Amino acid sequence: MRIPLQKLMLVAALTIGSFLFVSVPVAAQTPGSIKVNVSGITYYAQSGDTLISIAQRLTSKSGNWVAIGQANKINKDSNIPIGTAILIPAELLPDEPSEAIVTARNGSITATAADGSSTILNIGSRITEGMRITTEANSFLTISLIDESRVSVPSNSSVLITKLRKSLYTASPRTEVKLMRGRVVSRVSPLDVNRGRFEVHTPLSVAGVRGTYFRVSINNQKVTTEVLEGRVAVGSLQAPETRMLPLAKGNLITRDVIGPAIDLLPPPQLTGTPYRQDEAVKFNIEPITDARAYHVQIAQDGELLNLLAEANSNTNEVVINNIQEGNYFVRIAAIDKFGLEGMPRTMAANIRNRESFQALPTQAAPSVVDGDFKELVLRWPGSANQKYNVQVARDMEFSWLLFTTSVTGNEIKLPRPSFGTYFARVQSVNANGSSNPFSFAQTLIVTDQWIINDGHPLRPKEISRSTPR
Repeated sequence: MRIPLQKLMLVAALTIGSFLFVSVPVAAQTPGSIKVNVSGITYYAQSGDTLISIAQRLTSKSGNWVAIGQANKINKDSNIPIGTAILIPAELLPDEPSEAIVTARNGSITATAADGSSTILNIGSRITEGMRITTEANSFLTISLIDESRVSVPSNSSVLITKLRKSLYTASPRTEVKLMRGRVVSRVSPLDVNRGRFEVHTPLSVAGVRGTYFRVSINNQKVTTEVLEGRVAVGSLQAPETRMLPLAKGNLITRDVIGPAIDLLPPPQLTGTPYRQDEAVKFNIEPITDARAYHVQIAQDGELLNLLAEANSNTNEVVINNIQEGNYFVRIAAIDKFGLEGMPRTMAANIRNRESFQALPTQAAPSVVDGDFKELVLRWPGSANQKYNVQVARDMEFSWLLFTTSVTGNEIKLPRPSFGTYFARVQSVNANGSSNPFSFAQTLIVTDQWIINDGHPLRPKEISRSTPR
């Protein structure tokens, strides 16, 4: 008996050992239905469909029938069999409005909507197409797009959101930002997955990317582009040439010239610990060959989205005003003779007042150098003619003192304490009788037979994480 093909449930069965492998037909898609995928959509033809009618209905342009035909290897605009799968690339799909959300802001920001009305931007505010955003000194704004890409507008900058859209069906983002003044920093999610598009325009140039992190600045009819991750395609509005910039490269664009790729300067290092004096913080940077200036930014989050302040200096000493004591993150970069800002270095910084900074111990902690069952000998780096105060306590805060005395010279003998953990510290005394800061605490562990110290005194961070015994 012959079984009709359309009723056949098992196409093939193969038994190997005790395993049975079965292949079954995939259910056909309903004519007229749409399936969304990474590269676009798949449309299943219904009665009367032609390439022109499909192009007009799904892309809003009947002329796209040629591109749709090429994508599906169909070279004639004739009736298409019902149920035929027709792939429509994402780039042919029409746009619909999208929006972005403010995720970080600080300082004085002016925002004007497309209709000319003024808008106040706070965390969570919506950004729409046609909005113009201007930041003043020590101000910034960061917005997030629907694909989690981020656009940051630093101090003294102005941008126009010329396009903020997404494709119909696939929601692929299509974003254009026009930089009118200052800088814009973009961290763009990979666009090869969602077939999106992201471009930064200036009056002189355009930069297009697919998944990268880059900066664009405009100043005196000169545009600089710097790539921190991925690659960026840059071009001039006056010339058809496009140049691809890889990681750690930058270039200059003027009205007539697209400059070559230039190596960005390496990330610099801080020298010493930044301290606060008169509400200003001074950052000393280790000089880099070929650097003409340095840029410092400070924030309270590791990605520096919530930027508090920034400053440039033509020397390796950069000062930022109005910073309180506390824990911060600092980003530093060097600027070369072309005005290109180099690769950044981000680090944590505990910023203190200068008085606190100077009050940190300079005296080395004492260590056990000898001892027996009756006594132990503590010694520390110092002078035999210098007077010192010595303390031994049962707790790290030195509130339960076991032993305290003054001695001339850098060694002292103490009665051996009983089994337990103890802490020792020492401070020098000046000729006028004033005392300098105590050293960090040195842990001493006394057992029945041994006296142990590791030679590494406890610093404040270690003390705060420990539990007194």
